Amino acid sequence: MLYWICRTYVQNVFETQIYWFASLEDSNYSSNSRNSTALAKMASDVVHSTCAHNKSKMFIEVHVLYINESFIMKEFIQEYQPQDYTNFVTNECKLPFQIVDIQSIYPDPQILLKQLHNLSESGSAREDFVRLIKQHIIYDYAIKNGYQNICFGQNGQRLAADLFSQLSKGRGLSLQSATKYNFQFTYPLNQNKLQILHPLKELLNKDILYYLRLKSNINFPNFILGQHLSNIVKNKPAQGNIDHLLEQFIDKLQEGFPSTTFTVLSSAEKVTIKPLQQQSHCPLCLEIRDQVYNRLEVETLDNSNQQLINYLRANTKYYNKICFTCNRMLQSAQELENFYNLKGFPPLIIQIADTIQ
Repeated sequence: MLYWICRTYVQNVFETQIYWFASLEDSNYSSNSRNSTALAKMASDVVHSTCAHNKSKMFIEVHVLYINESFIMKEFIQEYQPQDYTNFVTNECKLPFQIVDIQSIYPDPQILLKQLHNLSESGSAREDFVRLIKQHIIYDYAIKNGYQNICFGQNGQRLAADLFSQLSKGRGLSLQSATKYNFQFTYPLNQNKLQILHPLKELLNKDILYYLRLKSNINFPNFILGQHLSNIVKNKPAQGNIDHLLEQFIDKLQEGFPSTTFTVLSSAEKVTIKPLQQQSHCPLCLEIRDQVYNRLEVETLDNSNQQLINYLRANTKYYNKICFTCNRMLQSAQELENFYNLKGFPPLIIQIADTIQ
């Protein structure tokens, strides 16, 4: 019964879409890997009409993009064992499959490792930075290959946790786009329109687990980037990772109060954001960059080191183009000048930064 519901739901979402691709990520969190795997399997059922109750042909082209993070995970996690999704996607799902190494967009892959080591091991700075790089890879791949619709595999619980996480980091303008079924994103480099979709929004972790128990035997290890670097971080709740801590918080609430996830998501949809007269994007996260007006934000951003902030504003090329949240991500980094000059960054990101006013 659950399988029929999932398959019908995904079909109803995408039966009007002609081309779309799903992003299958080697995530830091096992829940995200499960969600992406379930999405790929559901997409396969829709494309190949393998559901027993409905054999009608769906004229949908699905392409799966797998971002391989082994290069950085091996650097930070001693017992990391890479997952091989090739057999699952190509033989079991029978979907077109493309592997992209996360370091491939860097002229020098070692620069990526150096940047991650320069970021703080606590909080979620390293995970946030990796997420930004993956986001650039996904959008660039979709545009170059002519895909207008991008599907992400976050289910309802993960979207609710991401919502709290983004709010805690000061990314309030992304509130609606992070929780909608679909929203339109304008790529700042060439103004291409992309449709971002969350087809698993109405499903919970238990729904995904039941579905995978019926349809797949893949195991999903749980890793947090940087959790083995020091005892200070290891002894903190959720190994000092904000995203993982909030995910655990939502999961615990969901166990005791089954309506938690959908209450959070439905409340987020009711929030209205005042349109900005001029919209400019951050070259790192590609989100809309708003002005910092709140005194608490100003004090948090400056971190009582106004001299350093003034120096970066005057001596770096891109400081004034970076949004508040990305500035907070970089606050604890070493070699700040290199970050704000985008030294060693992928040419794609530098090109976007030069395009943005």
